[in-house]
Amino acid sequence: MLEMLPSLAAALFLLTVGVFQIIQKKSAPNIAFCATAFLLAAIEIADQALLRVPSGYIAVSWFRLFMESLLPFSFLFFSFVYARRAPLKSLSFKWKFLLVFSGVFPLSLLLFSLQDFFYVNDLLTRRILVLGTAGYWFYLGIMVYCIIAIVNLETVFSATAWSSRWKLKFEHIGITSILAVLIFYFSQGLLYRIINMNLIPLRSWIFIISSALIGYSRVKRGDTEIAVSRYIAYRSFALLIIGAYLLILGLAGEGMKYFGIAFGKNFLLLITFVSGILVMSVFLSEKIRRQIKIFVNKHFYAHKYDYRDEWLKFTERLASCTSIYGVLQMLLTTYRESFGLRGILLYLASEEEHTLNFAAGQEMDCPVRTINLSPQLRDYFVEKNRVLNPFDKESIPFREEVSFAVKAGARIAVPLVANGAVEGLVLFGEQIAPEEFTYEDYDLMKTLARQATLSIMNFRLSEELAGARELAAVSKISTFVIHDLKNHVYSLSLLLENAAAHMGNPEFQEDMLATIGNTVKKMNGLIQRLKAVPEKNMLNRRPADVSLLAKEVVEDLKKTKNGRYIMVRGTSAFHGIDTEEIKKVIANLLLNAFDATLEGGSISIETGTHDKTCYIRVSDEGCGIPEEFIRNHMFRPFKTTKAKGLGIGLYQCMQIVKAHDGRIDVQSEIGKGTVFTVVFPLPGNKRI
Repeated sequence: MLEMLPSLAAALFLLTVGVFQIIQKKSAPNIAFCATAFLLAAIEIADQALLRVPSGYIAVSWFRLFMESLLPFSFLFFSFVYARRAPLKSLSFKWKFLLVFSGVFPLSLLLFSLQDFFYVNDLLTRRILVLGTAGYWFYLGIMVYCIIAIVNLETVFSATAWSSRWKLKFEHIGITSILAVLIFYFSQGLLYRIINMNLIPLRSWIFIISSALIGYSRVKRGDTEIAVSRYIAYRSFALLIIGAYLLILGLAGEGMKYFGIAFGKNFLLLITFVSGILVMSVFLSEKIRRQIKIFVNKHFYAHKYDYRDEWLKFTERLASCTSIYGVLQMLLTTYRESFGLRGILLYLASEEEHTLNFAAGQEMDCPVRTINLSPQLRDYFVEKNRVLNPFDKESIPFREEVSFAVKAGARIAVPLVANGAVEGLVLFGEQIAPEEFTYEDYDLMKTLARQATLSIMNFRLSEELAGARELAAVSKISTFVIHDLKNHVYSLSLLLENAAAHMGNPEFQEDMLATIGNTVKKMNGLIQRLKAVPEKNMLNRRPADVSLLAKEVVEDLKKTKNGRYIMVRGTSAFHGIDTEEIKKVIANLLLNAFDATLEGGSISIETGTHDKTCYIRVSDEGCGIPEEFIRNHMFRPFKTTKAKGLGIGLYQCMQIVKAHDGRIDVQSEIGKGTVFTVVFPLPGNKRI
C-alpha cells in the first residue's frame, strides 16, 4: 500500500495545479496544461492498477496506452501556446505537420493488438513490460515528442524579456523536469526494449516536486588588464558550477560506498534529478546571476562597462519603438537589466511649471503621483549634472525637496535633462543583488538618460506637429461647414415666416413653429461649437452655483432617453464661471459616460467644495479607459477610444477648464468604470 502513495500524491498534485490554473485564468496555456496534468495523473493511477489488479490487465493496459497516446499532441500543443501571443497563427508547415502527425499514436491502437505493443513476463515480481515492434516505435515516438516540447519551452524561456523571466523561473523548471523524467523513463524502451515500471516511484516524486514548483510560481508570482570576453567569463562560471555539482555527486556516491551505506537505485536516481533541479534553480536565479556579473566585472576588468556595446544596444532598442510609451518602457527595461533592479518608476514633465507626473513603472508601487520640482533640486540636476541619492545626507542639504524619493523607496533618482530643463525623472527601486554604485554606473545612467530624452522629445514634437496639421485641416473644413449651416438656418427662418403667415390651423402652427424654432436653435448652437474654444479673456464670468448647472444639464438630457439613469448628488458650490461653457463641459462628460456604460449601468454627477477648490465629478460603471491612453493621448485632439468618435469633445472640455484656471483629473479601471473630476480654485487661490 505504501508503494502506491507517491503515485496517488503525484496524481493529486498534478490535478490540483491543473484545476487551479483553469480557475485562475481560462487561457490556452492553462487549458493545455490542465489537460496534460489530467493525462499524467491518469497514467499514474493506471500504472498502479496494472501492477495490483491482474484480473483487469487487458482493460487497464488499453486505457494506459490510450492516455499515453495523447501525450505527444498534448505536450507539443502546450509548448506552442506556453507564454506566447497568438502562437498558432505563426506556426510553420513543419510544426503543423507534427501536430497532425501526433494523431498517429491513438490511431495505432486500432491497427495493432496489445501483444504488438508489449507483453509481460512475471509483471508482479519483475515489473517490466517487454516491448514488441509496435511498442518500441510507439514509446520512441513519445520520447521524441517530449524532446521537441522541451526544446520549444527552452526557446520560449530564453526569448522571454528579462523583466518577466523571473516570474516564469520555477514554473519553467517544473515543466522541464516533468518532460526530463518522462524522456528518461521512455528511453528504457530505446535502450533495452522494455518499460521498467520499477522507475515509477522516481517518476512520481519528480511529478510531486515539479507540481509544487509550478503551484508555488502561480501563487507567489511580477587591478588587472586581462581582456577576457564577458560571454566566456559568465559561461565559465556556469561550467564551474556544473563541474562542482558532478564532482560532489560522484564523491558523495563513492563516500557512501566507502562507509558501507547502501542506496537503492531509485533513490540514487531521485537524488540525481533533485540535485539537477536545484542546479537549474541556481542558474535561473537573477540574484545569483547578478552577483556573478558583479564579481566578473570587479575582478576581471579595468572598466565595468563596455560603453560602446551598451550604447549601441540601447539605440537599437529605441529605434524599434513606434510610440513614446514604447520609449518609456524600453528605457525602464534597459535600466532594470543594466543595474539589476527589482522595480522602477518614471515621471515626465507636465505643462505646469516645475511639476512632474507619473508616466510609467515596472514592478514597483507608486505612492507619489506628482512631484513638485523645487528650484534647488532643478539646479542640482541641470547645473551640476548629477544623479540624486536621496539617502546621501552630506551632498544634499535640501532634505525636504527629496522627500518624494524617500517616500517612494527610491535608491537613486536619474534626471532626464534637455535644453536646460528637467523633462523627466527615473526612480530606481531595490536591487536584486545590492551593490555600491560607482562613477561608471552614474556615467552609464546619465548616458542612457540623455539618449532617451532626445527620443522622447522627438516623439513629442512629432505628435504636436501632427496635431497642428490636423487642426489646420479641420479649421479649413469648419469654414465650409459653418457656411452651409448658415444657409440652412436662413432657409429655415424663411420657412418659419411663411408658415406663420399662411398656415390656418393654430395648433398645428404652434407645433410646427416650436419644432422649427428648436431646430434653428440647435443649428446655431452647432455653429458656436464649431468655432474656436473661448480664451480666458473672452469668458463671460459670473458667480454661479455649479450644482444648479449640473441639474439643468441633467434635466435637458432627461428630455431624451439619455438622461434617465443619472443620479445627482452633492452640495452647492459657487464659483465665478462662464455658465454656458461649463454646461458644455458637463454635457460632454455625461454623454461620454452614456457611450461607455451599458443599459442599466450607473451614472452619477456630484458637486461640492474641498480643500479650497470647487469640483464637479462625473462617474460611470462603463468599460473604462486604458492607462496608456490616459497617460499619452487623453485630452489631445483627434485621439479617442470610441469607434465612431472624433476625439474633439474632451479636448474642448480641457481648453474650457484651463481657461477657468482649472484642471480635469481622470481615474479609470478597465471593466469597472471611469471618474472625471473637474476642479476649479476658489477665489483667492492660485491656479491649480
